Amino acid sequence: REALSGGRGQLAFHPVLTADGDNLVAFHEGLMRLSDEEGRLIPAAHFMPLIEESELGREIDCLSLELALRQLRQHPGLRLSVNLSARSIGDGEWRRTLDRGLMDRGNLGDRLIFEISETSAMMLHENVIRFMSEMQPKGVGFALDGFGAGLIAFRHLKSFFFDLVKIDKSFIRGIDNDPDNQ
Repeated sequence: REALSGGRGQLAFHPVLTADGDNLVAFHEGLMRLSDEEGRLIPAAHFMPLIEESELGREIDCLSLELALRQLRQHPGLRLSVNLSARSIGDGEWRRTLDRGLMDRGNLGDRLIFEISETSAMMLHENVIRFMSEMQPKGVGFALDGFGAGLIAFRHLKSFFFDLVKIDKSFIRGIDNDPDNQ
């Protein structure tokens, strides 16, 4: 809470590369980072599981979206994904921030991807599906984060409108030598 009120939030950029062997950057994932009063990064794993479903989680999603929209405005060639909790979809402040950003003349929606975890998507699946169908005509992309780690079975996957599926690392780790993971 102190990091948010002190303006100590930032996005860290993680490149997501194409799989065609050229190692081209397909887009960047903007990962929310908070720092303490000394400037040290606070690992998200230390606080996100505790606050993800709380009002503080909504505030972090709002800040993450604001920072992402700012970066998209400043860098017209940037394509950026940000994490989103399904609970934030119904948050009024978060939606106002998104709506203002999508009205921008720079067609920011065409370069914005929301990553929703499998667990979060299934928790409020009807809201997520409705939100996706509303946003995709505005150019917004969607990625399912951590597929295989949570509750979505293949039969449920087709109900959503995901553009990308990020498979959980438990299925990918050692895939070249593990026949079960293959």
